[in-house]
Amino acid sequence: MVRTGKVVGISGKAIEVCFERPEMCAQCGACMGHKPHEETVRIEGSAEIGDTVAVEMPDAKIVKVSLIAYIIPLIGLMIGLLIGQVLLKSDLWAALTGLLGLGAGILVTRMLDKRLGAQKAWQPKLLAVHHSTNES
Repeated sequence: MVRTGKVVGISGKAIEVCFERPEMCAQCGACMGHKPHEETVRIEGSAEIGDTVAVEMPDAKIVKVSLIAYIIPLIGLMIGLLIGQVLLKSDLWAALTGLLGLGAGILVTRMLDKRLGAQKAWQPKLLAVHHSTNES
C-alpha cells in the first residue's frame, strides 16, 4: 500500500509524516469519531518540513499486523473466560478472568509491537519526496 503524506517534523535521521485517514476508516467506527482524521508516523529518511512524500508499507505486513492487533487480545479474552467458567464455575469470575486475559493479550500485543517495530522489514519505506515550493 502506498500512501501520500506531508512532512510535519524532522527528528535526527527520521521524518514525521502526517497522513489523512483513508475514507474507509470513517466506516469502521473503532475510534468512535474521537480521534482526528490524521495520523502521524515516524519514517527513516530525509525531507524538509512541508514536503509531500510517498510511503509504502507492504500489504502482507499490514494483514499480519492487523491479525496480531486483534487476534492476540481475543485469544487472551477467550482463555480468561474459559478459566473463569470451567475452573471457578462462576459467571462473575468468568467475566473478571476474561478481562484479565484481555489485558494480558493487550500487553503481549504491545510487546510484539515494540519488538517488530524495531525490525526494518516492518517499517514503512520512503519511496519519493516531492519538495514544496515556498515562495513568499
